[in-house]
Amino acid sequence: MIDKVPPNPSISLTTQSALQLLAAEIQAARKLRGWTELELAQRTGCSRLTLRAIEAGKPTVAIGHVFEAATMVGLSLFGGQQETTARLLETKVKLGLLPARIRHQKPELKDDF
Repeated sequence: MIDKVPPNPSISLTTQSALQLLAAEIQAARKLRGWTELELAQRTGCSRLTLRAIEAGKPTVAIGHVFEAATMVGLSLFGGQQETTARLLETKVKLGLLPARIRHQKPELKDDF
């Protein structure tokens, strides 16, 4: 059964769907392992209430707790550790080629009346 979460107008539908998917996968994997909410919360380093918020797909939970809960139940994030490391290095190379700051240029005023 999928819990109906009221829409949040400040978050896109795509993000809301992704949160619900990750929440459901974490909950299913926890139950397959036979762990209680409290057991996973302790392994994740958060409270049981925080874990319940993770499994409800609430967007206010710290991303570190969500990722740690997913890792604890064996979900592969971003393709696994090797893929994540490779993508991180690749992205850092890209960032090194891009400007450090983005500044909007002020329009040049033409006051030659």
